[in-house]
Amino acid sequence: MPAFFSTPSSLKKRKRPEETGSSKRRNLSQTQSRRQKPELKKLTRDESISGSDYESDNNRENRQASDELKSLDGETSGDEETAAERRLKLAERYLENIRTEVDEVGFDAEEIDRDLIAERLVEDVAESKGLIYRKIADTLNFQATNHSWTKWNSDSVTSVATCYPWAYTVTEDLTLIKWKIQDLPENQWSLKSKKRRQIKPKPPPKRKLEQVICVKGKRSKAKDESYQGHSDKILCVAASQDGKFVVTGGKDRKIIVWDAETLKCLRVFTHHRDWVTGLVFRRGTNQLYSSSKDRTVKIWSLNELAYVETLFGHQDEIVDISALAQERCISVGARDRTARLWKVAEETQLVFRGGGGIEKKIKVQK
Repeated sequence: MPAFFSTPSSLKKRKRPEETGSSKRRNLSQTQSRRQKPELKKLTRDESISGSDYESDNNRENRQASDELKSLDGETSGDEETAAERRLKLAERYLENIRTEVDEVGFDAEEIDRDLIAERLVEDVAESKGLIYRKIADTLNFQATNHSWTKWNSDSVTSVATCYPWAYTVTEDLTLIKWKIQDLPENQWSLKSKKRRQIKPKPPPKRKLEQVICVKGKRSKAKDESYQGHSDKILCVAASQDGKFVVTGGKDRKIIVWDAETLKCLRVFTHHRDWVTGLVFRRGTNQLYSSSKDRTVKIWSLNELAYVETLFGHQDEIVDISALAQERCISVGARDRTARLWKVAEETQLVFRGGGGIEKKIKVQK
């Protein structure tokens, strides 16, 4: 039984003797080397990849540095050129840009006209507000200008107002006359004869003013309160700038508003308690200022044909009044020797007082 189950000796393997320590170490080193070889391969691959990246980064940095050096070299070369050459280059570029813009856009006359119109409008607005003053006295030459004169049967003329091409005069005989101002040519056309000989131009003819409308008051209507006309001497007249209204005032303490075209009475104001000595329109508007011997200045609005307010301050009768574009007027007193600038919007006044009389010193000759 035991022999049956046991293996024969021929089939039994021979047992090798135990290996020495050196052989074991060799086997271990070989197995370790086999294991380390793929790891080394992996490391070499990774190092090669990282090395290529590093080399590419270095190449980029080198290229950038070379470009910067080239730019610096270009700048240094430009510096070496001169500043004048740089200016010339910039000027040439600027001119080329302007030429291209002009060629593309072209010369637009409408824009220039608009700019001129805008400047003119700004000047007109500033002038209407009283912010621009033009000195024209030096440009006027009365000696060289043409003139005409007219004479008619009436008393002395007390005041004149103009609104081209019309003129309005008032006289002491209670008349208001509307005249047409005619153009006076500077020179007539020179005549040429058959001999091609030029004749000197004759002086222009003196043309008289053309009387258009005449309105006359009545002294007999002094006590008639409903009478729409003057009953005493007319002392002052004013015409609005827009040519709509003509206003007169006189000794009868009336201020009468007339239609400028027909000289038809529109309204009669009787607010003053003494003679009306002065009338003036605020330039560019239908606001009227009036002065009187009752020492007051009154303001009127002719658009509504209404009274506005009264200004007090003078100690004696007011001789005359004037105004410009701003909401101000200046009046001159008689014996109080003051000129007052009224600021209507601010409700204030500036008083300018006149000095004393001039005493003439007579030197006594011994």
